[in-house]
Amino acid sequence: MRNILTREQAVLEAGRCLYCYDAPCEKACPSAVPVPEFIRSITTGNLKGAMEIITEANPMIDICGELCPAFCQDVCTRTQINSPIRIRELHRYVTGNADMAENLEVPAAKGGKVAIIGGGPAGLACARELRLKGYSPYVYEKDKPGGIPMQEVSSGRLPEDRAGRETGFINDNFVSGVIDEDVDSAQELLKSYDAVFVSAGLAEERDLGIPGESLKGVYKAREILRDIKNGVRSKAGKRIGVIGGGNVAVETAAALKAEDPSRDVEIIYRRGMKEIKAFADEIEEANELGVTFQFMSIPKEIKGGGRVEGILLTRAHLGEPDASGRRRPQPVPGSDFTIPLDTIVVAVGQQADKAFPGISRKADGLIDTGEDMMTNIKGIFAGGDIVRGASTIVECASDGKSAALKIAKFIEGGVMNV
Repeated sequence: MRNILTREQAVLEAGRCLYCYDAPCEKACPSAVPVPEFIRSITTGNLKGAMEIITEANPMIDICGELCPAFCQDVCTRTQINSPIRIRELHRYVTGNADMAENLEVPAAKGGKVAIIGGGPAGLACARELRLKGYSPYVYEKDKPGGIPMQEVSSGRLPEDRAGRETGFINDNFVSGVIDEDVDSAQELLKSYDAVFVSAGLAEERDLGIPGESLKGVYKAREILRDIKNGVRSKAGKRIGVIGGGNVAVETAAALKAEDPSRDVEIIYRRGMKEIKAFADEIEEANELGVTFQFMSIPKEIKGGGRVEGILLTRAHLGEPDASGRRRPQPVPGSDFTIPLDTIVVAVGQQADKAFPGISRKADGLIDTGEDMMTNIKGIFAGGDIVRGASTIVECASDGKSAALKIAKFIEGGVMNV
């Protein structure tokens, strides 16, 4: 659950920092936030300075203060003494008690125009950095700017005022224009722009690929999350099985249980607790809400006569590692069993759609880029989930910032594709 530090708690926690030379926390942060520097500002009561330090490094400070998996804490040197510094909570304390930093000077536009396809964390981060370098970014986005955090993450995990403040700040100060249009061809945009950044995310959700998936009462996770986020009562019933073991699965289960505590919500996952990919704090929150887990269970068939009545599962054991490096679940012969359910929510991952013809893709459908983040088409760059696969907000924001630097270098090199 969200933990809000008081001033006294924040100062005491900040005082535990060892201010390491070549700090591992800063190295572990995808946005390279100077963690010891902002923590030192807390100890002196200089929250404005702390806010400026974080803002300069990370374009999505409010959202990351709430949702970042805290890579920094995992490597904190203080762990060798007792426990890691609660860096994310200190970050949250700063962003929750200081105004948006005004130290970012926006220069006069110097002529270059960049089209950004997708207004999520990667796209908005790219827009901010491009505008700080004097270029004019135009964001193509048909939905609410901010991407998944604004459109799907529950207000319990990400308060509306925090997310809205940040995306509004970026849109008002760094985005030259938002275009409410679908983009099918990034090459067409090159006729009007000096460069294009594709950060469209993963638009499609994967299917289970088992019988019964077309029955009434089967939903995709993001449909459920969007309804709850928008204040629309979800269509789910009273006995719900959420299939998957990632953050989206756990988030969906928690949101459904929070929406109606009388529901029975169970996460069904084909591996065990040690292999689950969701972050530990999300699992803890789901447990506290009363979500239960059915581990080592492979979905075999969704049962029902027109609508969901249950799911047939097979017990699993873990065999040899698969391509991801995790041990592959193998069915145990003769171990089938059925769980009665009235709703199935599929949350087994997302994948890139087939938009943007002509841009090279890898075998898994993700966009292929070089070290310069450029695709096979000169002038078209890409980053975020559409390149990485499902990743974190801080990683996407870091991609956007990095892409802006590479796009600026490309434009300044004078190589245009018009």
